[in-house]
Amino acid sequence: MAQIADQLTVDRLGPLFREDAELTYKLKGYTGRLRVTVGEAAFDLVVDDATVTAVEPATADAARMTVTVPPDVLEDAVKPKPVPGTESLLLAAGRGAAVAGDLFADLAPYSGATARVYQLLRRAAGVSENPLAPDQRDTPLFADTDTAVGRYVYVTARDVTYRVYYEEAGGGDEVILLQHTAGCDGRQWRHQLADPEFQSRYRLIAYDLPFHGRSNPPVGPRWWEEAYRPEPEWYWDFVVALADALELDHPHFMGCSVGGQLALDLAAYRGDRFGAFFALNGTLDNAMAGDPAVAGFNDLCRDNRVSTELYGTGNFSATSPLGPEPYRREIYWIYRSNFPGVYAGDNDYFMTGHDLTRGEPAFDTDRHPVYVIAGEYDPVANHPEHGGPAVALRFPGIRFEMLEGLSHFAPTDDPIGFRAAIIPLLERGIAEYRAGAVAVR
Repeated sequence: MAQIADQLTVDRLGPLFREDAELTYKLKGYTGRLRVTVGEAAFDLVVDDATVTAVEPATADAARMTVTVPPDVLEDAVKPKPVPGTESLLLAAGRGAAVAGDLFADLAPYSGATARVYQLLRRAAGVSENPLAPDQRDTPLFADTDTAVGRYVYVTARDVTYRVYYEEAGGGDEVILLQHTAGCDGRQWRHQLADPEFQSRYRLIAYDLPFHGRSNPPVGPRWWEEAYRPEPEWYWDFVVALADALELDHPHFMGCSVGGQLALDLAAYRGDRFGAFFALNGTLDNAMAGDPAVAGFNDLCRDNRVSTELYGTGNFSATSPLGPEPYRREIYWIYRSNFPGVYAGDNDYFMTGHDLTRGEPAFDTDRHPVYVIAGEYDPVANHPEHGGPAVALRFPGIRFEMLEGLSHFAPTDDPIGFRAAIIPLLERGIAEYRAGAVAVR
């Protein structure tokens, strides 16, 4: 750590913190000291209404907020390929990094600022953000084939009719339903919808759950009088109803995050309606489910005093440090733009509603192959006792795959890396489904 510690000087850090446009933007309205401690190195950012006026050694004066990073964590975070769990301040909390301050006045509204402080510490050691490839800077990725068509379909599930938005692309024979992450919408699949490699193989349908994106709340239920808290079975029944409304014959299903949990539950409880299942970052249960801090965080996401900045930053923190910066930022944008409380409702399902150790899940993997697929930069999905590996261990026939260098949000934050990793698995799983279907007949 000596080499990195030598770089954490006021002279070196001062220009980084004073001149960083993102930090200034995220500190809007903040006045006071923000103390940063890495081992024995401690210094204060003196902030006057977002402007960092000075960076100086820590004083005896009280700091309004503090960021503490263990030296060994920063050492792992600045490696050419960061050690998973150190790529962001949020994930580094699992190894002792911490933020302190008043929850509602500071920690929640300025979560983006403290997250940026951590990234500037990494930058001080020479880590840079990943730009787009040179051939993508003038012409956006897949611009010539970005031909997805958006439509609406009316879906009735549990006696409630929903006007559901979906986008469709591709001319392949195999249909794949694409489920977005908690609180988000089908925009997360925009790269795959436009990618000619996907279009040539599959008919892709990315939908927005009710209450998400362009799928407005239904007419009838007085949704404005209560929190959004669907039961797990509602998600299962809705997807079946959507497949029925679109008249799809055994579509394959691929979901990410809460969509990964949904893929596993559909396979376990509604498997005969679908083909093959691909659970991106799905888990057996959740190692964090009993953590009061996690439950408290989820409740904060329903609190009217808390900006979407809290979970926008939190989910941006779960993107891959190796992914192109502009695509990683799309995750932040989408999360900042969803209706407050919807993320928390979906996250209830992700955290505690999905649990394959309860009930009587039954997987017929001979007829309906199931793949659990985790990004390397996703400690929850890779957890040996609660994550994807535990699913495969508990239910023979389910296959676990870990995708090197990819994250919890791989379809969005690294579309090229995701394509290279996922298409072989899709092809294998769909071929297995077709072989099983022929054998049954």
